Amino acid sequence: MKKYYWMENPTPKTTERHNKIIQILGDGVRTVRNITYKLYPNLHGRALDNAYNTTTKDTVKLRTSGKIRYEQIKETRAHAKNKRGYHNIDELKKDYQQKELRNWYSRNKRPSHKQPIEVWFEKETIIDDVEEICDQYDIPTLTIRGQPQWSSLKKASDRITDDTIILYFGDNDKIGREIYETIQDYMSHLGTESSFRWCGITTEQEEEYELPPESRIDGLDTEDLQTIIEETILEYIDEDKYKEILDQEEKDRAELDKYQIKIVKK
Repeated sequence: MKKYYWMENPTPKTTERHNKIIQILGDGVRTVRNITYKLYPNLHGRALDNAYNTTTKDTVKLRTSGKIRYEQIKETRAHAKNKRGYHNIDELKKDYQQKELRNWYSRNKRPSHKQPIEVWFEKETIIDDVEEICDQYDIPTLTIRGQPQWSSLKKASDRITDDTIILYFGDNDKIGREIYETIQDYMSHLGTESSFRWCGITTEQEEEYELPPESRIDGLDTEDLQTIIEETILEYIDEDKYKEILDQEEKDRAELDKYQIKIVKK
Protein backbone atom coordinates (compact mmCIF):
# COMPACT_ATOMS: atom_id res chain seq x y z
CA MET A 1 0.00 0.00 0.00
CA LYS A 2 1.20 3.51 -0.84
CA LYS A 3 2.31 5.58 2.15
CA TYR A 4 -0.02 8.56 2.59
CA TYR A 5 0.52 11.74 4.60
CA TRP A 6 -1.86 10.58 7.32
CA MET A 7 0.38 7.56 8.00
CA GLU A 8 3.34 9.72 9.03
CA ASN A 9 4.26 10.17 12.68
CA PRO A 10 3.16 13.61 13.90
CA THR A 11 5.71 16.25 14.87
CA PRO A 12 5.45 17.94 18.30
CA LYS A 13 3.82 20.95 16.62
CA THR A 14 1.29 18.71 14.86
CA THR A 15 0.57 16.88 18.11
CA GLU A 16 -0.15 20.21 19.79
CA ARG A 17 -2.68 21.08 17.06
CA HIS A 18 -4.24 17.63 17.33
CA ASN A 19 -4.70 17.98 21.08
CA LYS A 20 -6.43 21.33 20.59
CA ILE A 21 -8.77 19.79 18.02
CA ILE A 22 -9.60 16.91 20.36
CA GLN A 23 -10.37 19.45 23.08
CA ILE A 24 -12.57 21.53 20.76
CA LEU A 25 -14.50 18.46 19.61
CA GLY A 26 -15.03 16.81 22.96
CA ASP A 27 -17.85 14.32 22.34
CA GLY A 28 -19.51 16.59 19.79
CA VAL A 29 -19.70 16.81 16.02
CA ARG A 30 -18.36 19.77 14.02
CA THR A 31 -17.36 20.79 10.52
CA VAL A 32 -13.72 21.29 9.64
CA ARG A 33 -14.53 24.95 9.00
CA ASN A 34 -15.95 25.40 12.49
CA ILE A 35 -12.88 23.81 14.08
CA THR A 36 -10.60 26.05 12.00
CA TYR A 37 -12.37 29.21 13.15
CA LYS A 38 -11.91 28.17 16.77
CA LEU A 39 -8.26 27.22 16.28
CA TYR A 40 -7.33 30.38 14.42
CA PRO A 41 -9.68 33.17 15.60
CA ASN A 42 -7.36 35.96 14.44
CA LEU A 43 -6.75 34.75 10.87
CA HIS A 44 -8.66 35.75 7.74
CA GLY A 45 -8.22 35.73 3.97
CA ARG A 46 -5.59 33.48 2.40
CA ALA A 47 -3.96 32.72 5.76
CA LEU A 48 -7.26 31.33 7.05
CA ASP A 49 -7.74 29.30 3.86
CA ASN A 50 -4.30 27.73 4.37
CA ALA A 51 -5.18 26.98 7.99
CA TYR A 52 -8.39 25.33 6.83
CA ASN A 53 -6.42 23.01 4.54
CA THR A 54 -4.10 22.12 7.42
CA THR A 55 -7.05 21.39 9.70
CA THR A 56 -8.60 19.17 7.04
CA LYS A 57 -5.44 17.04 7.02
CA ASP A 58 -5.26 17.08 10.82
CA THR A 59 -8.80 15.71 11.15
CA VAL A 60 -7.96 12.95 8.68
CA LYS A 61 -4.93 11.99 10.77
CA LEU A 62 -6.95 12.03 13.97
CA ARG A 63 -9.68 9.82 12.53
CA THR A 64 -7.39 7.30 10.87
CA SER A 65 -5.35 7.01 14.07
CA GLY A 66 -8.49 6.41 16.11
CA LYS A 67 -8.07 9.51 18.29
CA ILE A 68 -11.47 10.87 17.26
CA ARG A 69 -14.45 9.08 15.76
CA TYR A 70 -15.01 9.32 12.03
CA GLU A 71 -18.56 10.59 12.50
CA GLN A 72 -17.38 13.54 14.63
CA ILE A 73 -16.51 15.44 11.47
CA LYS A 74 -19.44 16.61 9.34
CA GLU A 75 -18.92 15.98 5.66
CA THR A 76 -21.03 15.75 2.53
CA ARG A 77 -23.84 13.34 3.22
CA ALA A 78 -24.01 10.18 1.15
CA HIS A 79 -27.26 8.40 0.39
CA ALA A 80 -27.45 4.61 0.39
CA LYS A 81 -30.19 3.71 -2.06
CA ASN A 82 -30.27 -0.07 -1.61
CA LYS A 83 -32.35 -0.73 1.49
CA ARG A 84 -31.79 -3.75 3.69
CA GLY A 85 -34.89 -5.67 2.74
CA TYR A 86 -36.44 -8.56 4.70
CA HIS A 87 -35.28 -12.16 4.89
CA ASN A 88 -38.82 -13.48 4.71
CA ILE A 89 -42.48 -12.46 5.07
CA ASP A 90 -42.65 -13.42 8.76
CA GLU A 91 -39.97 -10.83 9.53
CA LEU A 92 -42.05 -8.20 7.73
CA LYS A 93 -45.18 -9.10 9.72
CA LYS A 94 -43.34 -8.98 13.04
CA ASP A 95 -41.75 -5.63 12.18
CA TYR A 96 -45.04 -3.95 11.29
CA GLN A 97 -46.97 -5.41 14.21
CA GLN A 98 -44.45 -3.91 16.63
CA LYS A 99 -44.59 -0.39 15.21
CA GLU A 100 -46.78 2.24 16.82
CA LEU A 101 -48.91 4.43 14.59
CA ARG A 102 -48.13 7.56 16.60
CA ASN A 103 -44.51 7.41 15.43
CA TRP A 104 -45.63 7.63 11.82
CA TYR A 105 -48.09 10.45 12.30
CA SER A 106 -47.66 14.21 12.10
CA ARG A 107 -50.04 16.96 11.03
CA ASN A 108 -49.31 19.39 8.24
CA LYS A 109 -47.73 22.54 9.74
CA ARG A 110 -48.02 24.70 6.60
CA PRO A 111 -51.37 26.26 7.58
CA SER A 112 -49.34 28.13 10.22
CA HIS A 113 -47.13 29.75 7.55
CA LYS A 114 -47.94 33.42 7.00
CA GLN A 115 -46.83 32.96 3.39
CA PRO A 116 -45.18 30.15 1.41
CA ILE A 117 -41.54 29.80 2.48
CA GLU A 118 -38.55 27.62 1.64
CA VAL A 119 -35.03 27.46 3.06
CA TRP A 120 -32.16 27.23 0.57
CA PHE A 121 -28.51 26.94 1.61
CA GLU A 122 -25.10 26.70 0.01
CA LYS A 123 -23.28 23.96 1.93
CA GLU A 124 -24.27 20.30 2.01
CA THR A 125 -22.26 19.82 5.21
CA ILE A 126 -25.02 21.59 7.17
CA ILE A 127 -27.95 19.71 5.62
CA ASP A 128 -28.79 17.72 8.77
CA ASP A 129 -28.70 20.85 10.95
CA VAL A 130 -30.96 22.77 8.56
CA GLU A 131 -33.46 19.95 8.05
CA GLU A 132 -33.77 19.27 11.78
CA ILE A 133 -35.25 22.76 12.19
CA CYS A 134 -37.16 22.96 8.91
CA ASP A 135 -38.83 19.58 9.43
CA GLN A 136 -40.44 20.90 12.62
CA TYR A 137 -42.28 23.54 10.59
CA ASP A 138 -42.82 21.59 7.32
CA ILE A 139 -40.57 23.91 5.34
CA PRO A 140 -39.07 22.61 2.07
CA THR A 141 -35.28 22.87 1.74
CA LEU A 142 -32.86 22.93 -1.17
CA THR A 143 -29.09 22.50 -1.09
CA ILE A 144 -27.40 24.68 -3.71
CA ARG A 145 -23.80 23.46 -3.27
CA GLY A 146 -21.05 25.41 -5.04
CA GLN A 147 -22.76 25.42 -8.42
CA PRO A 148 -26.51 25.97 -8.95
CA GLN A 149 -28.02 22.93 -10.63
CA TRP A 150 -30.46 23.71 -13.45
CA SER A 151 -32.47 20.54 -12.91
CA SER A 152 -33.05 21.31 -9.22
CA LEU A 153 -33.91 24.94 -9.93
CA LYS A 154 -36.35 23.95 -12.68
CA LYS A 155 -38.17 21.64 -10.25
CA ALA A 156 -38.22 24.49 -7.74
CA SER A 157 -39.65 26.91 -10.31
CA ASP A 158 -42.46 24.45 -11.01
CA ARG A 159 -43.13 24.09 -7.28
CA ILE A 160 -43.02 27.62 -5.91
CA THR A 161 -45.16 30.66 -6.68
CA ASP A 162 -44.44 34.37 -6.96
CA ASP A 163 -45.53 34.94 -3.34
CA THR A 164 -43.01 32.37 -2.05
CA ILE A 165 -40.08 33.77 -0.11
CA ILE A 166 -36.75 31.96 -0.21
CA LEU A 167 -34.76 32.25 3.02
CA TYR A 168 -31.16 31.83 1.90
CA PHE A 169 -28.08 30.88 3.95
CA GLY A 170 -24.64 31.05 2.33
CA ASP A 171 -21.00 32.07 2.67
CA ASN A 172 -20.45 35.75 3.39
CA ASP A 173 -17.74 36.19 0.78
CA LYS A 174 -17.54 37.21 -2.88
CA ILE A 175 -18.19 33.72 -4.24
CA GLY A 176 -21.06 33.10 -1.83
CA ARG A 177 -22.74 36.36 -2.86
CA GLU A 178 -22.19 35.59 -6.55
CA ILE A 179 -23.88 32.20 -6.12
CA TYR A 180 -26.80 33.95 -4.43
CA GLU A 181 -27.17 36.44 -7.29
CA THR A 182 -26.82 33.70 -9.90
CA ILE A 183 -29.63 31.68 -8.36
CA GLN A 184 -31.95 34.66 -8.52
CA ASP A 185 -31.03 35.29 -12.17
CA TYR A 186 -31.64 31.63 -13.03
CA MET A 187 -35.00 31.57 -11.27
CA SER A 188 -36.06 34.75 -13.05
CA HIS A 189 -35.03 33.17 -16.36
CA LEU A 190 -37.25 30.20 -15.49
CA GLY A 191 -40.18 32.57 -15.05
CA THR A 192 -40.36 32.66 -11.25
CA GLU A 193 -40.37 36.01 -9.49
CA SER A 194 -40.34 34.75 -5.91
CA SER A 195 -38.60 36.89 -3.28
CA PHE A 196 -35.15 36.04 -1.94
CA ARG A 197 -33.79 37.09 1.46
CA TRP A 198 -30.16 36.72 2.53
CA CYS A 199 -30.37 35.41 6.12
CA GLY A 200 -26.83 34.38 6.90
CA ILE A 201 -24.01 34.63 7.26
CA THR A 202 -24.19 38.40 7.67
CA THR A 203 -21.51 40.80 8.86
CA GLU A 204 -23.56 41.37 12.02
CA GLN A 205 -23.64 37.63 12.70
CA GLU A 206 -19.87 37.44 12.23
CA GLU A 207 -19.48 40.05 14.96
CA GLU A 208 -22.07 38.47 17.25
CA TYR A 209 -20.57 34.97 17.04
CA GLU A 210 -16.93 36.12 16.89
CA LEU A 211 -16.26 34.78 13.40
CA PRO A 212 -13.64 36.07 10.94
CA PRO A 213 -14.63 38.41 8.10
CA GLU A 214 -16.14 36.72 5.04
CA SER A 215 -17.04 33.61 7.03
CA ARG A 216 -18.41 30.38 5.58
CA ILE A 217 -21.84 29.21 6.71
CA ASP A 218 -20.50 25.89 7.98
CA GLY A 219 -18.12 27.70 10.33
CA LEU A 220 -20.92 28.39 12.80
CA ASP A 221 -21.47 26.18 15.83
CA THR A 222 -24.46 23.90 15.23
CA GLU A 223 -26.44 25.53 18.05
CA ASP A 224 -25.77 29.04 16.70
CA LEU A 225 -26.64 28.06 13.13
CA GLN A 226 -29.91 26.46 14.20
CA THR A 227 -30.77 29.48 16.35
CA ILE A 228 -30.29 31.79 13.36
CA ILE A 229 -32.40 29.53 11.14
CA GLU A 230 -35.23 29.10 13.63
CA GLU A 231 -35.39 32.79 14.58
CA THR A 232 -35.64 33.66 10.89
CA ILE A 233 -38.32 31.05 10.22
CA LEU A 234 -40.43 32.18 13.18
CA GLU A 235 -40.88 35.58 11.53
CA TYR A 236 -43.08 33.79 8.99
CA ILE A 237 -44.94 31.50 11.39
CA ASP A 238 -48.25 32.25 13.10
CA GLU A 239 -47.25 30.84 16.49
CA ASP A 240 -50.84 30.56 17.76
CA LYS A 241 -51.86 28.48 14.73
CA TYR A 242 -48.70 26.42 15.04
CA LYS A 243 -49.47 25.65 18.68
CA GLU A 244 -53.06 24.66 17.75
CA ILE A 245 -51.69 22.22 15.20
CA LEU A 246 -49.25 20.71 17.73
CA ASP A 247 -52.02 20.35 20.31
CA GLN A 248 -54.28 18.60 17.80
CA GLU A 249 -51.39 16.42 16.67
CA GLU A 250 -50.88 15.15 20.23
CA LYS A 251 -54.62 14.46 20.59
CA ASP A 252 -54.53 12.50 17.34
CA ARG A 253 -51.54 10.50 18.53
CA ALA A 254 -53.33 9.66 21.77
CA GLU A 255 -56.20 8.35 19.66
CA LEU A 256 -53.80 6.31 17.54
CA ASP A 257 -52.39 4.68 20.68
CA LYS A 258 -55.62 2.69 20.83
CA TYR A 259 -54.83 0.97 17.55
CA GLN A 260 -52.25 -1.54 16.44
CA ILE A 261 -51.21 -2.27 12.91
CA LYS A 262 -52.47 -5.64 11.77
CA ILE A 263 -51.83 -7.48 8.55
CA VAL A 264 -55.16 -8.77 7.39
CA LYS A 265 -55.33 -11.69 5.01
CA LYS A 266 -57.96 -11.19 2.29
